Amino acid sequence: MRVLILNGDLPIFPGRAGHEYLHTTRLARLAQRVGLVSMVHTQELDEKKQDLIDAGVGLYLWSNPLLGLPPSSSCRPRRRVLRRAVEGLYNFARNWRWHPTDTLIQDLQFRNISGPLVEALSDGGWSALIVVQSNCARWLDYVPRPPVSVLVLHDIRALVYERQAAAAGTWWRRWALAREARRYRRFEGRYCRRSDLVITVSSADEAWVRKHYRPARLATVPIPVDGTYFAPMRAIRERSARILFTGMMAHPPNADAAIFFARDVLPLIQASVPHAEFWIVGRDVPLSVRALAAQPGVVVTGFVSDIRPYIAQATVVVVPLRFGSGMRNKILEAWAMDKCVVSTRVGAEGLPCQPGVNILLADDAPSLAQRVVEAIQDPELRARIRTHGHALVAEAHDPAMLARRYYEAIGAALRERSRREEPFRAVIDLRWMRPGVAGGIENLSRSFVNRLLQLDRVNRYAVLVPTEVRYDFDGRAALNVTFEAADSPGVYVRKAALVAARFLHGRLGVQYWRTPEVDTLRQARGLGAEVALSIPGYIHPDLAPLTNVLIVPDIQHEYRPEFFAPRDLEERRRIYTTSAKRASHICAISEFTRQTLIERLGLAPERITTTHLAADVAFHPGSPARQDSRRVLDKHGLKAGEYLLFPGNTWPHKNHEAAFQALRVLREAYGLDPLLVCTGSPKEAHRELLAKIQDAGLGHRVRFLGYCALADMPALYEGAAGLVFPSLFEGFGLPLLEAMWCGCPIVCSNVTSLPEIAGDAALLADPRSPEELAHALYRVLTDEGLRHLLIGRGRRRVEDFSWTKFTVEIVSVLHQARQRRYG
Repeated sequence: MRVLILNGDLPIFPGRAGHEYLHTTRLARLAQRVGLVSMVHTQELDEKKQDLIDAGVGLYLWSNPLLGLPPSSSCRPRRRVLRRAVEGLYNFARNWRWHPTDTLIQDLQFRNISGPLVEALSDGGWSALIVVQSNCARWLDYVPRPPVSVLVLHDIRALVYERQAAAAGTWWRRWALAREARRYRRFEGRYCRRSDLVITVSSADEAWVRKHYRPARLATVPIPVDGTYFAPMRAIRERSARILFTGMMAHPPNADAAIFFARDVLPLIQASVPHAEFWIVGRDVPLSVRALAAQPGVVVTGFVSDIRPYIAQATVVVVPLRFGSGMRNKILEAWAMDKCVVSTRVGAEGLPCQPGVNILLADDAPSLAQRVVEAIQDPELRARIRTHGHALVAEAHDPAMLARRYYEAIGAALRERSRREEPFRAVIDLRWMRPGVAGGIENLSRSFVNRLLQLDRVNRYAVLVPTEVRYDFDGRAALNVTFEAADSPGVYVRKAALVAARFLHGRLGVQYWRTPEVDTLRQARGLGAEVALSIPGYIHPDLAPLTNVLIVPDIQHEYRPEFFAPRDLEERRRIYTTSAKRASHICAISEFTRQTLIERLGLAPERITTTHLAADVAFHPGSPARQDSRRVLDKHGLKAGEYLLFPGNTWPHKNHEAAFQALRVLREAYGLDPLLVCTGSPKEAHRELLAKIQDAGLGHRVRFLGYCALADMPALYEGAAGLVFPSLFEGFGLPLLEAMWCGCPIVCSNVTSLPEIAGDAALLADPRSPEELAHALYRVLTDEGLRHLLIGRGRRRVEDFSWTKFTVEIVSVLHQARQRRYG
């Protein structure tokens, strides 16, 4: 199992989201791999992130660009306040109708984490995607659908707002909070039902979610407590009548509880215990709580580096929450440190509390004051309460045990999804496929897609193509396949609108949340695909967030770098290597290519499958796609049997020069002067080749026909006296199979993949020896028995190569890649 966690708060221990730290680090011991996408806002987080790395968690982090810089390096305070006000009004106006207000900041957070998230998804293979806390649930809308999506609810926000509304002091505040609660009911319900697994932290929350949200799968994983850290500190003396409340004070339930206890409860306690003190210990203290320090007996510490001494000195730990949801970590930590706890029922909700046994409960101010006074004045009562509380934490909140429960809940969801015999959804990237540009891989792609349209009516495919070839495929009978033009006018209009929106936001001083990385994630999500198939051997950046399967023709640049300009060589090495290492699986078009990937890129052999290509059905005898042979030859001014055919774009590695030199040797040494007909688009070597033809005196014996339509090619093969193919590097060599189907004898190189494909159906020659090449051509041109032997062998050998077999193998690899995501 490979688990990716999205958490807006970087969990650290001890400190912020410490229980998530315990879950995350212990999951890393159980799962094959755990990744965490989060943010680093403060120096404290930056210093403690190494603890996660040391625990085996892979981190993908956004760091605040102002981290470590002095305050003067940021914009002026007035300008900063104005910018925040504009951003706040803008985002409120954009979302006010439906989304809860406190989810708006998550859009901006997602903008921040989008880059690290793309990186994490590009590393690939995540079985489960966990989003921590419901106010971040909308992030699930912006990422490609994972095998299993998990939503963790630390609390139920709708319930928090409902209870906060009930405790509010003004009708306006009650109305606003009730409105927010209604929004959260819709919001949380929607994402709980969409998630494959919802995790709550208490049985009470689980029952509420099950009743009101009806998720598909629900599990409870209580909050873990590290009992070795939060252990009793016997060396620290307990202070007389010290009452402690801990927590992050910016959290509204905590701030309300601190104010309620200080103003309404503490005076009642001090009437019986005059020297009683109320200590408020926690970070991010708002002014309303900080002002309590002016009250006699109230101490507000703010952030402390170690909370344990404060707990150890406390006589009683109080949790006077009037609203909230989830499970109170502060109670568990107090129990673990052997402390007596007094709480409201809301504060203790979700815990297996036994009033009078492991906790003292009360809700109104007089009752709370009475329970605290009893605990302060009765040491035996305190001892009984804390002993039972300590035993409960040790038994039910062990981090290793709860991490195992967490892991097993995800595993059960994965097994359930994997058992469903659902068709997979794949995207096939053919955006590069402009006619005459890509050579053999264009023929590969066309043949594969045409056969896929015939064979697979179950799995769903989105094929991305240039507009000019959108209607080259007849998909009318294959309702499971759609063709999408990647360069249609609508696409350009949307891109222009996005650029304009970013420009306008910049002019307004508002940070636009749809960064290029966000757009990459949204586009990948919009494809609706689980797996992407990329044929040219590299993964387009906008498909990186998906599970990727590559068809690799070759890595010629690793073996013949001299054929590439320095800039092209650097780019090919970077994108081909990165793509190969990130791909879930690779299909090599020959065993030769497979071995080169293992040798040069160090890829594991089990990650690469050899999938041999085949010739297009247009080359099969009797194919309706063929043009009349005589008409084709007449069109090009050719006569059957009087020319040699060399199909291939004029790239340097095709080695046209060797064919020219062999022509000269044929004329000078053997007295033969055949015409050489070259097909294919002009490429990098074309101009130089034209000069070499003139220098060799072969201007009248070499003809370049340029790019020829597929329908013309069978006739050109059939009319040729032979195929000459002296390539220096081939990942496969489709012209060999095309010639075999058309009864054209073959002379080809004896290097790279060509011997593997040709077998015994061709004469092999050293491509660096014009004399050897010329001798092989002489034999083919003059020995009728040899010609018939090669043609017969070719017709038998070509039957071993089938587009049906190739297509079935590719579909099988796509299916297996999808299944591997389930662990």
